[in-house]
Amino acid sequence: MADTDVVASWDAVSAAYQERYEIPIATIHLGPMVPCTAELGIELDVAGRRVLDFGCGGGQNAVACGLSGAAAVVGVDPSRRQLDSARSLAGRAGVTVEFRDLSHAGLTDLLGTIDIVLSVYAMQFVADIRATLAWIAALLRPGGILVLSVDHPVRLAGEWRDDEFIIEDYFVGGWQSWPYDFPEAGLQVTMRRFRRTTAEWVDAVLAAQFTLRRLCEPLPPEVPDSFGRKSKYGTDDSRNVFNRDKLQRVPGTLILVAERAI
Repeated sequence: MADTDVVASWDAVSAAYQERYEIPIATIHLGPMVPCTAELGIELDVAGRRVLDFGCGGGQNAVACGLSGAAAVVGVDPSRRQLDSARSLAGRAGVTVEFRDLSHAGLTDLLGTIDIVLSVYAMQFVADIRATLAWIAALLRPGGILVLSVDHPVRLAGEWRDDEFIIEDYFVGGWQSWPYDFPEAGLQVTMRRFRRTTAEWVDAVLAAQFTLRRLCEPLPPEVPDSFGRKSKYGTDDSRNVFNRDKLQRVPGTLILVAERAI
């Protein structure tokens, strides 16, 4: 399920990534420069629910769910160093979250028991999305909810050239590589993500026997979040991928909210 090169890259940048962005834990975070769930009109009450954070990274959303009264929270990720950060964060926050290595988790003990699956900016690192979503559907109880957010396919398909956003070919799919660098830490890796169209994302969700409830392409918040503020280029620099002016013209994130069919 997890590409080994992607996992190695995340292991390499984990500490620098967490230090730069300092993702908050007060609320569930659906992606860079994405407004909170309440502003988006997404009802996501985790209190008393069993939650799985798929691709939990540094654990911020898993911890946020624990702080919000979730009955149980499991976070899975293939990156050992991300999981180390997640466990440390949960300890500092004083919440109980079970973190598991995705490559060895199996999760068969959770089949049909999960109320909510969160997957925030993780599924774009998965090549076989249909098999993965079918597996996630099996973990959810009937009526359980999946909240999935990824890089918006439009943004991944093009690039900014001065003040114009140019898309050469929206329909090119497959692995896409880009340099992910943290000059403040003297670090650069080659990161990979799997490109697919919006229709392919929706079709994969429907093929896993989900009912699609919402599709969101959020405009950026009025006040830039840590991703908007802490780019290596600065908040207002046009080279910042999460520059607010750019995100008002080209969608940055795709959010799908779906319910497991009964």
